[in-house]
Amino acid sequence: MHRIRTAALLCVALAALFAGSVQAAGPLTYADAKGDAVGGRASMDIVSVTIDKRQVNERGPKSLVLELELAAPPETGPQLTTYEIETVMNGCRVFAHFHRGSAYDEAAFLYMYCRGRFLRPEVTVDKNVVQWTISLNELPEGYRTGALGSIRASTSIDEPAYGYFLTGGPVFDLATTDKTWSY
Repeated sequence: MHRIRTAALLCVALAALFAGSVQAAGPLTYADAKGDAVGGRASMDIVSVTIDKRQVNERGPKSLVLELELAAPPETGPQLTTYEIETVMNGCRVFAHFHRGSAYDEAAFLYMYCRGRFLRPEVTVDKNVVQWTISLNELPEGYRTGALGSIRASTSIDEPAYGYFLTGGPVFDLATTDKTWSY
């Protein structure tokens, strides 16, 4: 009987210890310090990141929605800028990219590294928020429910000769969280 009580107390203590790091219901939102982007560029300064699962159309499945709020609207060129949210989805590294060279030249995709797949989310820019939306049915089997972890958002300016095919320019801002979000 003593061992059962000890085991029960240990389970309660572990649950309390890890309760703060997992977010299951509702959106996950985390903030980043305003004004911390390299060079003080407000268009490259991350203010917050929000991840949610919600109904975005009248019918059909819910969608995965990723939002990157900036201190100012995204840049419109002449250099190629990248706005990105990177995460691990059920063990697979996933990148949500939005590249913008001008107000008229932009590309967006969701790339599943372990699957070698490019998916086409709907991407909108509303003032200073970049939003990626993809129906959960468009995700491969085994990824339509689960958890996101190792979440990080970044802004950068890409190397001009290779553009978004070989990103890796200097990072202007980085916003991370140690929380895991279930969807």
